[in-house]
Amino acid sequence: MEHRDQRPISEMRNLGPACEADLKAVDILVAQDVIDLGVEATFLQMLEGRRKIGRSAKCCNAACLYALYGAVHDIDWRELPEKKKAEFKKLSAELRASGRFR
Repeated sequence: MEHRDQRPISEMRNLGPACEADLKAVDILVAQDVIDLGVEATFLQMLEGRRKIGRSAKCCNAACLYALYGAVHDIDWRELPEKKKAEFKKLSAELRASGRFR
């Protein structure tokens, strides 16, 4: 039998109630949803969720990606490998430049 992580998102490492609310707005409800979707797709959905509940999506920055990666891999967001940090910085810069999230 497959184990599904049913923890509330706010109980994942690095994530809290605000992130949980953003994700709930787009039907991402438990830790397993984040794990299954992956860091980058969850981040995009989080930004959509923020807009949906009337919050700014300007937080399109690498720190949010660090937190999600850390949550999925159960590590502190400050302890990501440098290569991952560089990838996330590039992705967040590209998203900001696209004008998609303002």
